Amino acid sequence: MAQALLAVVLLASLLAVLASSGFQAFELGERARPRLVSPSETDRRLIYLMWEDRLLDLIAQATLIVLAVAACISAVRLWRRGT
Repeated sequence: MAQALLAVVLLASLLAVLASSGFQAFELGERARPRLVSPSETDRRLIYLMWEDRLLDLIAQATLIVLAVAACISAVRLWRRGT
């Protein structure tokens, strides 16, 4: 119980610091890096970045589906064995 309370207090204090000062990495990154491409060009090309090469994404999704099905089948087998 004390560990959970300590974790909650630590998380709350970290969130309070983050909320009060903001996330500085975004500000530091914007100043250090010049824009290579205009925002309108980025908007037009973003769809190709997201949808052009989907093979790895599809393999990852298929793997997650197979693992979820295997977990559900195992749970049903354990449930049936228990009754």
